[in-house]
Amino acid sequence: MNDTTLSQNYYTIAHIVQFTGLTDRTIRSYITSGILAGEKINGTWQFTPEQVENFIRHPSVRPSIISKKNALIYDFLWDTKKTANEICIILDLPNKNEKEISEFFCNAISNGSFHNIQFSYDSLNELPRVIIKGDCEDVLTLVNRYNDLA
Repeated sequence: MNDTTLSQNYYTIAHIVQFTGLTDRTIRSYITSGILAGEKINGTWQFTPEQVENFIRHPSVRPSIISKKNALIYDFLWDTKKTANEICIILDLPNKNEKEISEFFCNAISNGSFHNIQFSYDSLNELPRVIIKGDCEDVLTLVNRYNDLA
């Protein structure tokens, strides 16, 4: 199993990197410190949705994630030297299954042929929020795929 494939009901470090915006190294530091609990199976760290949720809501982690999410949007807005068409979309998805949303976007981006996509996922007060930034065609294709399934 590679590090970007979702196994059953587990997330990998690559998934957590994708939807938090934190680096692989930062995630591994949180594992070492015990803030992020998981299990290493066949050499790959795997985390249950509950472990990931506890991690994302942890008071010492939450500010970093919010900062990364804000940076994704601000960087898009302030970048005036783009060389290709880009789009940044924020999707608020009330009354949708949080686990299904995060699994869909993690898997679609990891296994798709998308280039230059940045993705952020969060669920605050049970309101799932997805932020996607990148090539216009790729982002719109991804969002349309989600809408077709929803």
